[in-house]
Amino acid sequence: MTEETSNRPRADPTFEHKRHGDRKQDAGRDDREEWVWVLDYLPYGRETDNRPVYQKKPLIHALGDNKLILMELIPVEGKIAPIHTKTHIGNRDEEYVERVKSRISYDDLSHGAKMELPLVLEDHVVANEERFIQFFSKAAPLSMRQNSLELLPGVGKKLMLDVLEESKKGPFEGFADLKARVPALHNPEKLIVQRIIEEMKGDQKYYVFAAQPSRALTQPHEEGGRQHGHGHGHGGHNNRDGNRDNRYGGGRDGGYGNRSGGYGNRRD
Repeated sequence: MTEETSNRPRADPTFEHKRHGDRKQDAGRDDREEWVWVLDYLPYGRETDNRPVYQKKPLIHALGDNKLILMELIPVEGKIAPIHTKTHIGNRDEEYVERVKSRISYDDLSHGAKMELPLVLEDHVVANEERFIQFFSKAAPLSMRQNSLELLPGVGKKLMLDVLEESKKGPFEGFADLKARVPALHNPEKLIVQRIIEEMKGDQKYYVFAAQPSRALTQPHEEGGRQHGHGHGHGGHNNRDGNRDNRYGGGRDGGYGNRSGGYGNRRD
């Protein structure tokens, strides 16, 4: 039975709880990234690049610091960007990044980038503790049957109720305070990181922390300008070296690929 949403309690606006397929954008919202975390430096581009070595160019796989958007960047010639470095990609003298090549999906990340991603995300969550702790202090219902806290892997009804009961006594001052008041909630920072990665993979009903994956990102492709897989193209999605994709800042399409995204085992 379809639930009525008109009277559904709204969650804290700090976290948008966007539903799968919701394309509506907030007026004046800035989805562009200016700072990124380097996840991997690829001296010969992607492993799937079948061009001759002399035609291959270095790439950087990176995570946006604002909207947690995954991107592929063109490095400054002769500069090797150290992994786990935060660098600027805006209109100023760049140290490592020449320009943005395109926004990419989780599946497009190199193996090294996927290994580095949880570490960088945890640093990001800890560095922005004041923002992320509000997710626990102001947790609100998503529907008549589900609370936003239950989006976190391993959080079931009992643990959710424990957090809500403590939040009524006053907002949590930080992760240490949260863990002290709700001892059963182990490593909340890591739970947020796991949830972010699930959202990056796509196929989620709600997107709380990360931008929604775009339909364009589900198209299989090769380096060198060839598109394969589905026969129907989407204009402008075949991003070649030298083109700046002005869509890298926001997930504007409501489509998603067939990617895993389960919440893991619930703990009650």
